[in-house]
Amino acid sequence: MTLTGSSATGPAEMRSGVPMTSDESVTHIEPVKRAGPAVSALPVRLGPAAAGRCRRRVHLDADVHAPSASRAPVDDGLRLRLAEGDSHRTAVLTSFRASAGGSARPWDATGGDRPAVLIEQSLRSVSRFGTPDLLLWAGDGYQAVIIRSHRTTDPGSGALTAPVTNPSEVAVDARRKARAHAADALALAHHHRLLQDLGLAASVARGGVIGLGGPGEGDSSVVLWHRLDLPGSSVLTDYDRRFADRLAVATAAATGAPALARPSRIGECRRCSWWPVCLAELQAAKDISLIFAGGDVDLLHDAGVWTVDDLAGLDADLAGSLPLTGVAPGTARVRARAFLAGWPLVRKNEQIEVRRADLELDVDMESFLEDGAYLWGTYLTGPAVAELGLTSGYRAFVSWNPLPDQDEGRAFAEFWRYLTALRELAAARGLSFAAFCYSRSAEERWLRSTPVRYPDVVGMPTVAEISEFCSSPQWVDIYQEIRDQFVVPGSMKLKALAPVAGFGWRDPEPGGENSMAWYRDAVGRVSGGGSVGAGPIEPVDRVMADRILRYNEDDVLATLALRRWMTERAGQVPTVAELEAD
Repeated sequence: MTLTGSSATGPAEMRSGVPMTSDESVTHIEPVKRAGPAVSALPVRLGPAAAGRCRRRVHLDADVHAPSASRAPVDDGLRLRLAEGDSHRTAVLTSFRASAGGSARPWDATGGDRPAVLIEQSLRSVSRFGTPDLLLWAGDGYQAVIIRSHRTTDPGSGALTAPVTNPSEVAVDARRKARAHAADALALAHHHRLLQDLGLAASVARGGVIGLGGPGEGDSSVVLWHRLDLPGSSVLTDYDRRFADRLAVATAAATGAPALARPSRIGECRRCSWWPVCLAELQAAKDISLIFAGGDVDLLHDAGVWTVDDLAGLDADLAGSLPLTGVAPGTARVRARAFLAGWPLVRKNEQIEVRRADLELDVDMESFLEDGAYLWGTYLTGPAVAELGLTSGYRAFVSWNPLPDQDEGRAFAEFWRYLTALRELAAARGLSFAAFCYSRSAEERWLRSTPVRYPDVVGMPTVAEISEFCSSPQWVDIYQEIRDQFVVPGSMKLKALAPVAGFGWRDPEPGGENSMAWYRDAVGRVSGGGSVGAGPIEPVDRVMADRILRYNEDDVLATLALRRWMTERAGQVPTVAELEAD
């Protein structure tokens, strides 16, 4: 047993991981120690993230011969999330050191000393290791608490919470319901089993999470407690199954035994540094997971379909009878054929229709984590622009005050006044108006929440006004239009489809995750801290601010280019009927 202080399922489950937290860089396999060239025969220890990780990722992390040089570097967006998480964790632990008398000194668990609060103690057993942020004495053992930089609750009721200032005062919360975070629950289960390995676990199988964000005092003011052994939905049972599997995968990789995990594309891949390695293997094999996901991959495997070629050549009736859930009925085979032919889009019907108007406004929003939307970018076009004495082009409504800050409300209210003025002007002249976005859920999250958060800002619309606009035919989601009228074998992201219309971003690293890192530099934000100032201010870093504005302008121009292509040039891609013809 080692303990020292430190600084700072079924087939589908076995193939995939669970959604990742921002705690993405945490090592989940103990470094393999070798003497000379011989592969290690030492025990493999897994960390708290391993049970939720992709099986192939676990293999590659444990395999000393894996091509590490081919791994992708950490991008700006992930680096930002890690920095924000570290800042939040430091703030919470500093508070515990000051108020709860928590101990971060090296601690000998074999002695009789049982401090009420232990901070960042590193633990190891034969097969597990971990450094829970907090260990809280529960009378007969310890319960782990982890700190995360995401929301842990929503408005509602039923969550088991306790004030951060008194974590043992657990009660059913009348104002909060728990958010589902599988990775958090599995990490807590790992720490509980690790404490059991060491004879240190409390008899009540429970673990806590301190989150970040949310209304009022937010999730950082409470510990959300998870029961880990509830009958019928035991987190521990799920964890034990996953852990045993990942341990077998890692042990095989570390000892040079035949691999127990093969690559398959899942949601975790987009943030995994091993993705370039797996992608090369998947592309070489034309693996079916390149164009299908989740349980559909397992259904296809059950039908004997492992590659895109298998599906492209499948009997039409058999392909159409597959009970796939992630794609429109009857489109499985055409997706495969489109992929092999290099078509990113295939028309479902001969004619493509997308709403057009006399006045058209493309809209794109930029937000920062859970703190708010600091930029609403617009691009005005349409045949009536000159007739109405308006000027086509990009217009941004932005706040450079570090979020969260009331100036966000000012920028949003100005955007809303502009949008409303265009709608009213078109109506007064008997002209049509439409505003366009790409994937409305992102914009509508902040459209609907900003009036609730800043109701007293001058010019702020009511919730009813926002709802009326969002449910009107004047609000058009180009993402949904593409889903309705095309079969898309690959990514539906704007960055993937806009090149079909001949559009490219000026920035060499375009992306919402990266833009958050640029924003942090632009406003001179201290990790985890916002502004308490009033009124708009200039950005600290004008170069980064201009980079954000240029990127946002390209986002709205990409939506404009894509919908113009749909109207004018969609006939360049084949129809489903043409690809289905044998």
